[in-house]
Amino acid sequence: MKASEVMVSVKRWFSLRNYDVLQEITVNDLSDEINRRASLLRYDFDYGNDTRRLRCLEYEARILAGNPLLVSSTTKAPTARKINPLTDASLHVRHITVGDIGRYEARLRELDILRRGDGSSGPVSKEDGRRRLTDIDELNADHPLYLWLNIALLTDEEVVEHVKRMLPRWRKEYGTGEPAINTFRFGLSTVKKLIHLRIIPMLDLMLWEKRNDGRISYEQMSRLLYPDDSNVIRGGAQIKDTDRPLAERALTREFDRLFNLWLSKNDYLMDTKIADVMKMDEQEEEEK
Repeated sequence: MKASEVMVSVKRWFSLRNYDVLQEITVNDLSDEINRRASLLRYDFDYGNDTRRLRCLEYEARILAGNPLLVSSTTKAPTARKINPLTDASLHVRHITVGDIGRYEARLRELDILRRGDGSSGPVSKEDGRRRLTDIDELNADHPLYLWLNIALLTDEEVVEHVKRMLPRWRKEYGTGEPAINTFRFGLSTVKKLIHLRIIPMLDLMLWEKRNDGRISYEQMSRLLYPDDSNVIRGGAQIKDTDRPLAERALTREFDRLFNLWLSKNDYLMDTKIADVMKMDEQEEEEK
């Protein structure tokens, strides 16, 4: 597709003014909007033929119709009760259930570590009785760590401090290193950059590239994202060196995890509108 054809085709649906609505959504909404676009750009439209494909096609249709809000609303009231954005926390940190105990008991009997006696199960030996569940490889394909935690005697701060001190020792003992997700710093300044550098509209342009097997040059992207009437102009070199790399990073699962982790630590900002966030003093907020 020729350069002139690219611009004509893109301008049929793309208008930067459509993205003014981003100022009215919340920080939590912004995270969701980026997450949906990451899913869209990862999705293989050529082979998908399921409910997810229909949802992706619906999202694409909204973008091409000039409605960039895929999962957000500017009219809904803020939630009275904030939800921790680490939605998968219960998969990794949860209570051990009676069902878990039953499965562990059955497996430990299979391994000849427990045996039944007088209607109850007990360790085969005193030595087996002192073994930690975490040390039994056959019981721990996913490397869980079983802890006894007395929350009645410890404050939240004490619990966190104890676990923080023990984690390096546990990771060393079991040869399980910490996942490398902190390769860059995420903060209020990052949220502002997502808006200042117009990352959401850029992601939509990248989706158009994918779906049309086309290429929008850096200079073309500059003219689309910073039209003549724009108060800010960023050239093709800045798009190439700074803006597009940030957009591509925003598509990674690492970015999503760091965004959620930051929201969890700063949950008072979750229902704050982007327009208000853009007025905040970064240093003051980061020190809270």
